[in-house]
Amino acid sequence: MPHATEILIQTRWHDDDLAGRALNHEEWRVISLPALAETEDPLGRAPGEPLWCDDDYGYGAHLINWAPRPRRGRGLRSISNALLLRKATTSKEDWLRPCDKLPPCETLKIYGASDYAVTADSGDYTVHIVVGVDPDWRIYVLDIYRAQASSDRWIEAFCDLIQAWKPIGWAEEQGQIRAGVGPFLERRMRERHAYVARKQFPTRGDKAVRAQSIRGRMALDGLYVPRYASWYPALRSELLSFPAGKHDDQVDALGLIGQVLDCMTAGSALPTTPEKIRYMNEMTMDEVWERARSQRPADMRI
Repeated sequence: MPHATEILIQTRWHDDDLAGRALNHEEWRVISLPALAETEDPLGRAPGEPLWCDDDYGYGAHLINWAPRPRRGRGLRSISNALLLRKATTSKEDWLRPCDKLPPCETLKIYGASDYAVTADSGDYTVHIVVGVDPDWRIYVLDIYRAQASSDRWIEAFCDLIQAWKPIGWAEEQGQIRAGVGPFLERRMRERHAYVARKQFPTRGDKAVRAQSIRGRMALDGLYVPRYASWYPALRSELLSFPAGKHDDQVDALGLIGQVLDCMTAGSALPTTPEKIRYMNEMTMDEVWERARSQRPADMRI
């Protein structure tokens, strides 16, 4: 009936589920009732008190006994955890290492990867990501292009990144690129003299499985990102919400970086003799990043 009260009751499974879409369009009063109470519980429960425990099969006791297990090392992303606490994420926040300054360009070995979206203005983004490996095997995210763009636009952005960063190799998925825009991409690379060795990988398993390599690498040594980059907030949000987030294109691109981890080599230390320094490019990585960003058309800068 007109002006009637609307009530939506559901378990949250995804940022783009029914509740997520409703919250994007209207003002709602959200009442969150986790299986185990947190502080300021709407029902007045003490922290840790189960939602109910007056049953014949010990539901409340089971919750209380189960709750500490994730902290003892069991898998955080599980059906039970999503249903009961909905606090788990595949990526941990402390895996991200924000930094104020990037290493000098000449000390890094640079690689890239792309997750392509075929159609413009659709739900998926095309993502190009550039990373660098320093002499201590730390991985830095150097640049990201992310847009819901037509193939002609993201191909030009791809060539821009190749020319700006001079990567050693580039990872991408098999299938749609070879059959669709592959010939046009290769022609534009030749016309613009934007050369890089590209390697295609088949799409196997679900997204969480394909992200395991880079996830393990991040858990071991972290992923270094420039905190001042305009794309950092979106990358951070997507990584921490995966696989329950609305978008996962940047995670897919990082997953492709994970596919070439065994082919990567560490960067080199800066030369110490004046003769070697004189003949090397002395532009810092920060300067390269700003130059690459400034060369893009205004509507492509993100």
